Amino acid sequence: NLPSQWLVLCVILVSGQSVAQDCNELERKCRSCVRSLNNSNDRRLPTLNGECRQKLRRTWLWRDVDRCEVTKLECLGWESRMNCADIARMAGMARIR
Repeated sequence: NLPSQWLVLCVILVSGQSVAQDCNELERKCRSCVRSLNNSNDRRLPTLNGECRQKLRRTWLWRDVDRCEVTKLECLGWESRMNCADIARMAGMARIR
């Protein structure tokens, strides 16, 4: 029974690494592409950052995220709704409470 459990664990770890690698590659490609956007708001997402900062002001120390970081986080968090709290948690922002 132990070998089959080990196999399942290995498959989970390898597939998790693959997803993380794919998401990192997606962010890298985004960064090379996003440079061509003329509108800095498309890169910096000021509306998202402002709204999330306001919503989470009592629970998270929000830092600005850009389009490519959000793209990577959405890739990594494909099982989540990816609301402001999910983004803060996955981006490693500091929790206030």
